[in-house]
Amino acid sequence: MSGSGSPGYKPTAPANPCARLSFQAAVNSPKPDVVSHLTVGDVLNVVLNPQGQGVVLEHNGQLAGSIIGSHVAQLVNCINSGFDFQATVVQLNGGHCVVRIEPK
Repeated sequence: MSGSGSPGYKPTAPANPCARLSFQAAVNSPKPDVVSHLTVGDVLNVVLNPQGQGVVLEHNGQLAGSIIGSHVAQLVNCINSGFDFQATVVQLNGGHCVVRIEPK
């Protein structure tokens, strides 16, 4: 029995998985002339690769590298669905760069 006048249970709609997509990835094929100028905390643009499949990272309009991994297919689908993402540099070690991908 439910009490009279109570609004009752109202389930919340599940959030879109794209709005929650967040993961770390190493920058693949980093471009030394771009990556050498990065510092931890810098934010890069996440865009679809204009020359084929996959995702690339840009800093100040220059290609910094690409990302690969198990989350990339979902990331591509989310970008194609209208979601925007950014990549924040979380680790730099010489030419090795790790970023956190998350929605803007």
